[in-house]
Amino acid sequence: MRLETDTADLVLLALVAMLLLAALAYIAIGKLRTRRERRHIHAISITLTEYFRKSGVAVSVACVVVPGTGRFIALIESEPMKRFRLSHIIEMTLREQVHKTCGLELANVYWRFPIKEATREASTAGAAGSSNPSVAEDENKAANLTDDYINEGLVNYRDLPKFEVTELPWETFQQAATTQLGKDEKTE
Repeated sequence: MRLETDTADLVLLALVAMLLLAALAYIAIGKLRTRRERRHIHAISITLTEYFRKSGVAVSVACVVVPGTGRFIALIESEPMKRFRLSHIIEMTLREQVHKTCGLELANVYWRFPIKEATREASTAGAAGSSNPSVAEDENKAANLTDDYINEGLVNYRDLPKFEVTELPWETFQQAATTQLGKDEKTE
């Protein structure tokens, strides 16, 4: 009887030891994978930053790992610039550069073009600091004029006619609706 108990205890002890070793191995593999991903993220960030630095553009780069794929997502933040209008073409060269330099694959590249901090600060300070709405509006317009790239895109929209909304009686609405209904029936 004593022999059977010792054998059962040894088997259970061996199973517990194997489970403990498996848990330690799992933790060690997880830590190694995390370190490797951090090295890869750092290498990709440096590669992308250097790529843009060589062309004279200061960018902020962050990377994220796509879980389970070994691919990476790059998050690039830069000033709004004309050269980034065709960012999908730049993304292709970025993928090639990362693959050539690091041997890694970029899944996606996401861009962020924040508006200048000075514009934001001037508009919030002007709006909060003045009680006169026209003064705050003038300061906001002056702050917006400092960003040439955005102003270039808004040139066409500044000259559009302004809409005017007025109140009409219900009878006018009904008359317009029945007139439109009659036109729709004639076209069918």
